[in-house]
Amino acid sequence: MITCSIVGVTGYAGLELLKLIEQHPTIHLEKAISDSCAGMTLSELYPWLRAGAQKLEPFQVEALAGIDLLFLATPSGVSADYIRQLESFDGVVIDLSGDLRLPSNLYETWYGKPPVNEIIQAEAVYGLTEWNRDKLSTAKWISNPGCYATAVSLALLPFVHNDWIDPLHIIVSACSGITGAGKGLSEKTHHAKSNENVQLYKIHSHQHIPEIEQTLNTWSEKKTTVSMSTHLLPINRGIMATITAQPNDDVSEDEWVRRLQSAYEHEPFIRVQQGEPEIKSVVGSNYCDLWVYKEERTNRLTIVSVIDNMQKGAAGQALQNANARFGFEETLGLLSQPQYI
Repeated sequence: MITCSIVGVTGYAGLELLKLIEQHPTIHLEKAISDSCAGMTLSELYPWLRAGAQKLEPFQVEALAGIDLLFLATPSGVSADYIRQLESFDGVVIDLSGDLRLPSNLYETWYGKPPVNEIIQAEAVYGLTEWNRDKLSTAKWISNPGCYATAVSLALLPFVHNDWIDPLHIIVSACSGITGAGKGLSEKTHHAKSNENVQLYKIHSHQHIPEIEQTLNTWSEKKTTVSMSTHLLPINRGIMATITAQPNDDVSEDEWVRRLQSAYEHEPFIRVQQGEPEIKSVVGSNYCDLWVYKEERTNRLTIVSVIDNMQKGAAGQALQNANARFGFEETLGLLSQPQYI
């Protein structure tokens, strides 16, 4: 049995992780940590939780002795404060924030916050499980990818890795549900502002842009750049990324579908689909659904990726990384069907 603790358990990602761990047969939640709600029980905040009797504790490094696995389900900048205190922690740390994803100079530029220790950041394994599972098996620090970065990277990696597209002309239009903004309320996420509205935000400045480029460049021999616009949708959860790319090969749409299917044929959470994309095909699950279309008139490709930002884009991928790290079947605790209706 693997014992774990979740820091930030009362946030959206922390709650999603809690629900997943409750149905996991070999990972047990030992401590639920929330500095802001310490002393309360989960049932006082969320009466519907099965683990409602669990008492919330403050973060104390010395109280983590014997814990095998620590999830940081905390915002960027907040995770960094905890990471600085965890250098001597003996267990595995999976950080769901952006604090371990980028080297110091890029992190400061795109996040505008002090970076973590450079040695820890360099040691952290990027947890895009399908492409980096070999390194996960011995990792102490695991950096869980961002939600947009997961959707876009999984869609594009086969294409840039195999030199199927022009790496300098990639345009991404991506949209996310409200939970992607976190639990804290802002004017942008206030119901009166977000309901029946679509908002373009962080134009050319979203912090997942350098993460995507870094990931694509890791598995490509050519420098790759991405132009990405992000939109906020009046839905609870889900991400759709629509990508336009210029192919290097003149092959049929059926052949592009076949190539994508071949690239991911052994991956349990990647499904190459046909027909019309929709976010509901993945909501409530750890699946990433992909589509590829060829436009004959322009000879361009349209690649579409959908994920649940709370699962494959956060808690589900974190648990998939934990499974890979401890040698469990990667699908353990993660085979929920999408909540289509």
